[in-house]
Amino acid sequence: MIEDIRSRASNLKVCSFYLYRATILQHCRDEYEAGRLDQQEAEALVARLMPEGGWPSIGSNVSEVRTSAQSRKHVKPESFGTLASLAYSKEHRTYQIVGGLLEFGPELLTRPRELLGAQLIGRHLIVRSAKWSPTNRKGTGEFRKIGLMDAILDWELPDFRKLLALLHQDLDEVGDPTRLVRRYGAALRRLRRGIPWASGITLKTTRSQGRSNLARAGYNPFEIASIMGHASAETAASHYGKANKGWKPVPGRSPLAICIEELAKVRPGARAKSKIARQQPTTVTAARSTFWARKSSHPSL
Repeated sequence: MIEDIRSRASNLKVCSFYLYRATILQHCRDEYEAGRLDQQEAEALVARLMPEGGWPSIGSNVSEVRTSAQSRKHVKPESFGTLASLAYSKEHRTYQIVGGLLEFGPELLTRPRELLGAQLIGRHLIVRSAKWSPTNRKGTGEFRKIGLMDAILDWELPDFRKLLALLHQDLDEVGDPTRLVRRYGAALRRLRRGIPWASGITLKTTRSQGRSNLARAGYNPFEIASIMGHASAETAASHYGKANKGWKPVPGRSPLAICIEELAKVRPGARAKSKIARQQPTTVTAARSTFWARKSSHPSL
């Protein structure tokens, strides 16, 4: 185990390395106190755990952000457009895919993994939900249908089909969706390196900003949940972007169609159930309407 930690030191975060080291040292201490290690053996093992004498630099190969945990939730359309153009300009298949994910991600609200193996039939996109299982009740189903209305225009469909074809090629060659998503995330981190305004933009940001856009466009929480594949109507509001950060909607434009079958699977969240039981408004808009209705009937309030 000590040799394994030494060999992987450059790929471990500093805090992770010292956590492993402390655990092994404690185990050595326990073995010494139990009499299963003599002093000479214990000192030799401890010496092997000291980061000196030919060790690779701890964490030298670790990127600045390895997950989407610190990703931004709101980004202006110009930022996505600029990053997508930079990705397309590199003319490498991975960057072509990253450019497509940045371009179409805010319109579709899909996770990057869900587009791997997705099928476009007419103007309906069929995706396999990334976090669904029969037991966790986190999604509306294993597959969901997304109706493309104005989210992707007719002249954009060839580019979108090209993106799906590239994703299919990668999936056929690699076979592991998780590995591919990590590859695309790493490419995006390299793309935004040295660009201060792009800090924190990840592939998850596209889904978060897309939720903001739909909320500002007038979609209610149940409709948004059905599009995003959430079983609870409260998940999107608590984990993704806010409505007031959405892009200004184009008048008369309906980005995505509502699937009645998916909508029927969405349940109210725990907070909504509690408010319904107490006969309280479940949205800010409804609360404001209730307040002004009471104020008009009782001017002294």
